[in-house]
Amino acid sequence: MKVPLPQAVRVTAPTRIDLAGGTVDIWPLYLFHAGAVTVNVAIDLRVMVRIVRTRDSQVRLTDLDRNRSLVLGSPKEGGERQGYPLFRLVLGHFGFFRNLKIDFSSGGVPPGSGLAGSSALMAALCAALLRLKGERRSRERFLRLIRDLETRLIRVPAGMQDYYPALWGGVQALWWNAGGVLRETLRVSRAELEKRLLLVYTGKSRHSGVNNWEVFKRHLDGNKGVQRVFSRIVAASREMAASLGRGDFAAAGHAMAEEYAARKRLFPGIATPEIETLESLVRRQGALAFKVCGAGGGGCAVVYAGSGRQEPLRREIERRGWRTLSFKISPAGMHAC
Repeated sequence: MKVPLPQAVRVTAPTRIDLAGGTVDIWPLYLFHAGAVTVNVAIDLRVMVRIVRTRDSQVRLTDLDRNRSLVLGSPKEGGERQGYPLFRLVLGHFGFFRNLKIDFSSGGVPPGSGLAGSSALMAALCAALLRLKGERRSRERFLRLIRDLETRLIRVPAGMQDYYPALWGGVQALWWNAGGVLRETLRVSRAELEKRLLLVYTGKSRHSGVNNWEVFKRHLDGNKGVQRVFSRIVAASREMAASLGRGDFAAAGHAMAEEYAARKRLFPGIATPEIETLESLVRRQGALAFKVCGAGGGGCAVVYAGSGRQEPLRREIERRGWRTLSFKISPAGMHAC
């Protein structure tokens, strides 16, 4: 008996904070550094996509964050001038340009934040459309699909780390090996880790593809300085994964500080003057570590506080005019209904 296709689908997916080992998730960079690993954590700032079948021969897209609604035309209908390129790209891939109403929300994630909001949205939208079509895919095939679609969107190689927290949630180490990735769930107390992390929005968005592409090219062009920095990043990321795994939060903070000290040497645009001012402030106030989220150049930064220092740091950061984002670690990944 044929199962009827759903008339409506709602999918949510967590975003993430990358704690160490970003950029090494871009193929083939990790192949040149044995033991390459990325450590990240899913957070409950969840993107949402809701799709309802209609009979009006259109795709009506509603951006709930901006309270904006529009008819999303296909590229042949001039849709390329309407914005929302992620939706146009994905809908084009699946062949949907009519009979749908799509509502979406970024879940409080600022644009260009470095929290992988666009990757989570890509995953949620693709999952919703596959469910609407009644099509099932293995997680491995699904991961390849959203990686390739995002690469088309940003027009430079896309890394893989962002999709794992969106699908699985939790705190994880992603070990990049020839032929595949080993995802390790780190058995760390989420409550204890939450007590040490502060998420700060600098107020300025960034474009991750630019910084990552410059670094990518320099590495493959044989820049020895860049390659040595990557080796330092990998070593610090391995230490962070090990420290979190054994519940040594102080050592994890020091490893994160080592990772970011190396990362800042990759590309001048990673740390803007505003970000450097923020880092200097939190360091003076006793933070164990600080790093930009994603590729840097703006967006969010994560502060790793010592025991009992989170709230004093939060108050001082907000007193100086920056905005902190409240979050919890999300133990679960993408959810569809």
